[in-house]
Amino acid sequence: MATNITTSFNSIYLTAQLPETVFIGTSESSVTVRVEVDGDEVFKSVYYPYNQVIAFRDLRSIVEAAMLDQGLDIATLEIWAEPPSGNASAVQDVKVIYSDRKFVSETEALLRAQFLTTRTSALIPKDGHVILCNYTKAFEEGYNNITIYYSMPYAADTVLIKNHYMGRVQSETAKIVSVKLDYAYFKTIVDNATGGNAVIRGAEYHIGGRRFNIFFTDEQPTDNFEFLNCFGEQETLYLYGATTIKSEVDRSEAVSGRKTQYYDETVKVKHEVETAPLTFEEAKWVSQMLTSKWVAKHLAEGIAEEILISDITSEVTDSDKELTRIKFSWKYAKGTEWG
Repeated sequence: MATNITTSFNSIYLTAQLPETVFIGTSESSVTVRVEVDGDEVFKSVYYPYNQVIAFRDLRSIVEAAMLDQGLDIATLEIWAEPPSGNASAVQDVKVIYSDRKFVSETEALLRAQFLTTRTSALIPKDGHVILCNYTKAFEEGYNNITIYYSMPYAADTVLIKNHYMGRVQSETAKIVSVKLDYAYFKTIVDNATGGNAVIRGAEYHIGGRRFNIFFTDEQPTDNFEFLNCFGEQETLYLYGATTIKSEVDRSEAVSGRKTQYYDETVKVKHEVETAPLTFEEAKWVSQMLTSKWVAKHLAEGIAEEILISDITSEVTDSDKELTRIKFSWKYAKGTEWG
């Protein structure tokens, strides 16, 4: 009996949907199992069969830890089963996309139907942006289009539509495509077609079977946060709500004669946030930030400072009658406040 990896693999997986157990059949006394992520060996161990079968577990945790360590959102997975005789068996060229949660749909169907985010729409300020990511196969064809809703100064109450076609192929190689969408981008498209002065109301972004709606507001958010979502992609949360800043001073006191002095003074600052009412989808998406492995406070263009989140109160409801408010506290990871 040769050594064979008997568990079948698809060509692509979300990491959370990798097989929970990999079975290896062998007549050898031992087998060395190796796991490679993007060509780097991330796991190696010797296994001893029971009734000519080896059960290799924890593949997901091995792959996700390696991808997080290397900052990868997509990688190539290889699994090798190497007996002392040298007749190795391998699973090769499996694409894996980071995901810390499972979905009902199989990976390929999910990737064809949605962007690498769990929300389908966003309300952002006019100086804000949305970064959308999606996986595409090499030369994959689809209907790629933007529907832009706008008005003109001479008819402010009339909503007009501009369709912008973007071609059928996103990439010549299989990869995750990322695009930054903002008010200025959509306005440029409409102004080039109308001669200028368009006011953008919103847009619907289509890539194949994926759709995402963007709405713009003149209202400025109370806070901006950046975080890694469940797919390991960076997103920006424009938070509308209320923030309370609480300071706690801890210091020692010494009395010399009639004079009192303080020393060893430390100041702890905590920011308590309560969101504006959120829909069920919005609340689930915001909850990702609360448990994300990286969250930062946006300070200025290109400047963000990592924060730590605590004291979370998140009770998400799908009731049609009640919207959700989420409460949480945060502080700067390095302990120093920014002005």
